[in-house]
Amino acid sequence: QGSHAGQLGIALFRVATVPRSPAMIRGDVQGGGMAGVGLTSGGGGGDGNIAIEKLMKWHWAFFGGACLVTTTALGTVIHWLRNFTFAPATFFFELFLCVFGVVMLVLDTPVPHVQKHPHIQAVRLQVYKFALFMTRFWGRGVWYLFLATMVFGALWDTGINWVLGGICTLYLTILGIFAIGKGALMSHKLNRVRERILDQQTPNRPGHLQYMSGSSISMPQFKVMVEQATKEPNLFNDDELVYVINALSFSPYNEGQVVTADEMQYWLAPGPPLLV
Repeated sequence: QGSHAGQLGIALFRVATVPRSPAMIRGDVQGGGMAGVGLTSGGGGGDGNIAIEKLMKWHWAFFGGACLVTTTALGTVIHWLRNFTFAPATFFFELFLCVFGVVMLVLDTPVPHVQKHPHIQAVRLQVYKFALFMTRFWGRGVWYLFLATMVFGALWDTGINWVLGGICTLYLTILGIFAIGKGALMSHKLNRVRERILDQQTPNRPGHLQYMSGSSISMPQFKVMVEQATKEPNLFNDDELVYVINALSFSPYNEGQVVTADEMQYWLAPGPPLLV
């Protein structure tokens, strides 16, 4: 047992002394410095999906919301063109609604060959780079609640169509609330795992590094780590586990479904919990 603890201590020292590249910090990936992350405008993802798009059930729900927003924007634009009046505020309101709808369509398109188009992947990478919250459940939920208010203003407040305004707003509101709830639940469970691992991490017996045989751990190994740390074998289902690993990843395309030593160290570093 003493020999085993010594080996674990050596492993902890090796990973703890790995220099953390500034380009690999999640904030840099979101806000600018992409050098060193290995991303190009052409993507590199085998299936064209990033982050939340891995979960197809949610993906279709979000795509439906994007279609509602875009259709509302186009419909109200046509209405105001037919009933033209000088209204700069309405013009910019409709302009932003159109832009937001198109961005969501690009982010949530379910057509595989469209997902793999270089221009589509370039837009998605920019979203990951500058709007990382839109690839998280909580962020997407808040975003759709915001879009619900815009759709309500575009259809209900203007009196263009109260029925469609109520239906579209209700759908987007329910979608946003459920997405926030899903993100909060997964974030809470992931933080429980983090706390248990940190509780096990002592100078003589580090907790998580006993699961790392190399520079990274695979998804099955991560699942074993979660089960052994929490004593709960089914804390995450398979879909949730895929999304958790993507949330931990520094790259938008994590086709190998692995967690590297740098990503593990960043996740367990002191600070607020990771929002999923």
